[in-house]
Amino acid sequence: MELQDLQKAYLSLSKQYKLPSFKEMNEDFEIDKIERESDTLLRVIRKMMMEKVVNSLTFLEMLINPTNTPRIYFSYIRSMSADDRKIIDDIYTILGELSILSLDLEIDYAEKKEASIIQKIFTTWKSVKPKFKLIMDHMKKPNGFTKRERNYFG
Repeated sequence: MELQDLQKAYLSLSKQYKLPSFKEMNEDFEIDKIERESDTLLRVIRKMMMEKVVNSLTFLEMLINPTNTPRIYFSYIRSMSADDRKIIDDIYTILGELSILSLDLEIDYAEKKEASIIQKIFTTWKSVKPKFKLIMDHMKKPNGFTKRERNYFG
């Protein structure tokens, strides 16, 4: 699907259901990657949005239950504060609820419900984004972690 056609189709639906602008949606959920035309465009958009939500849930799950976590995250996990754990739990709970709501639409398609969940995902993502960014900032500079210098013994 050409980008202009996608924008035109989305504009029509966004007016009908009072959805966020194409630009806003694209900035957070990359909906411009939709490749083909669909009679159920809102379903395709919701699925793209949920892909980001599910990926975020998987990442947060790794921080909460670090059994097979890549080593790159260990310094943060070891030094994670109680506040960070609370924020991560809160984000996980909120995004988990979105995931469950979205499952209902996998069973029964309804354009109006798709539009409603798209609005909910969008506003929820906007609300958790600052908290998520805070966690990412803390990951870059974990508390109490000092990087070991590697010395060459030649």
